[in-house]
Amino acid sequence: MERQSFLIPPFTCEIDGIPVTVLEILKRKIVSGDTWYLAVVTIDYKGIKSRRYTIPVKSEEDLINKLKIEITKIKFIDYGYGIEEVKRLIT
Repeated sequence: MERQSFLIPPFTCEIDGIPVTVLEILKRKIVSGDTWYLAVVTIDYKGIKSRRYTIPVKSEEDLINKLKIEITKIKFIDYGYGIEEVKRLIT
């Protein structure tokens, strides 16, 4: 018998070395019959906590991939413009 594991929000996970807090996950059925989830998250980048924002996802894997993209964007902004610009944009 396979064991399922699940986390009840809020919970924190680490994506590419950056802590991400998932505050809420809402299930939504779209008119076409597809099931989508709205994940409310915050990212803690180098001690700067982002504002809450919602990411529409189809699965846990989709959420992880989209968070990796968001974290990569933040890292590029930090590399190109500095930590003050990151702070200005994500808070």
